[in-house]
Amino acid sequence: MPDNVKTALSISLLRLMKPLVRIMLREGLTYSHFAAIAQMAFVESAAKDFSGKGMKSSASSVCALTGMTVEEVKAVLVEQERFDSSELLEVSNPSARVLHGWHNDRDYVGPYGFPVDLPFDGSTLSFANLTARHAGGVSPEGILKELMRVGAVTEVGFNVWKPLKQEYIEPSLSPENLGRMASLVESLLSTLENNTRTKRDGTDLFERTMIVDAPLTSAQLIELQGHLKVVGGQFLQRVDTFAAVDLQEKMGVKPGEVADIRAGLQCFLYVESPPDNTRLRDAIDFTQPIH
Repeated sequence: MPDNVKTALSISLLRLMKPLVRIMLREGLTYSHFAAIAQMAFVESAAKDFSGKGMKSSASSVCALTGMTVEEVKAVLVEQERFDSSELLEVSNPSARVLHGWHNDRDYVGPYGFPVDLPFDGSTLSFANLTARHAGGVSPEGILKELMRVGAVTEVGFNVWKPLKQEYIEPSLSPENLGRMASLVESLLSTLENNTRTKRDGTDLFERTMIVDAPLTSAQLIELQGHLKVVGGQFLQRVDTFAAVDLQEKMGVKPGEVADIRAGLQCFLYVESPPDNTRLRDAIDFTQPIH
């Protein structure tokens, strides 16, 4: 890697790390904890992403790529196995599946593409049946209670419910919200990594950015956010319908084809705070006693 590219990559990594470190420090994760996780990621990528498909990587190649010793790699493998046995299984949130089905299942969408209001039970089209279809085995009462908690539904008649949001978003930091955040960032970085390869199996993936030309006031930002919630939601709904109807129903999977590619589309508004240009050395007071 040329020195100028390595320098630019290092600067970019520092920018990427800052919001992640804010979350880690806020939640009590120390540098040593992060360093152990980073070692796992280095070893796993070196072992799985830089060898031929179906081939094992040699220990020497893993060490050469990561700059770690054989003993360090072995220690990481032990830590990885302990980590894997204790982590939460990644499963899609049943509340999110129900909410998605409410907006996309043809049986539960009206003639203009809007989800229909549903009685809790007592009807073929009911919230209980919707839950059974998209989150079988989960209590519809529990799903409804959770959707009420996050403000995704409201009661519009006696035990008749209307969805207010298209997407389930946990309002506070939780295992589900952290999993969603990790999935979003991983998807974005995977797309960028694919598009910067000199050699790739397929084409570049869709990636576009729009930047507002001039700085905004708080009122202008609120107005932009409101506009995006409308037009952005409509755009994603059209893409979702295309995937469900044109790709799944009309095109389908032909004999001999294997459907094993997960795909999706992300849209989000970002804001940048004014930069803090204080030198790092000037931000730390070393005259105070260290406890």
